[in-house]
Amino acid sequence: MSLTDLKKRSKQTVKRNKVSVDQFIEDADNYAQGKPSTVNKLTSEAKPTTNFRHCTFTFDASAISHLQQASQQHKVAKSKLLRLLLKQFDSLSPQQQQALLEENQER
Repeated sequence: MSLTDLKKRSKQTVKRNKVSVDQFIEDADNYAQGKPSTVNKLTSEAKPTTNFRHCTFTFDASAISHLQQASQQHKVAKSKLLRLLLKQFDSLSPQQQQALLEENQER
């Protein structure tokens, strides 16, 4: 008999529902505001999960403020808002992208 045989095992395993990153963030926001959890109310209509990777960005104070205001105004997580904006930018033609970049170039 080895030491691993003596390891205490739980009798029942808890099966947890898989949730997306956005659902987790929204539920954490609800928890912080004292609102009920929305993750527990999930049904079998769960969306397919997408693999997300952690990224770090550097923004100036103005950009952070704008992102925070947009997030609060539309009740959308900041990460989701950034993904939507990137998707919108990607849907533009290369010429439109270049024009937008030139129009908003930092001086």
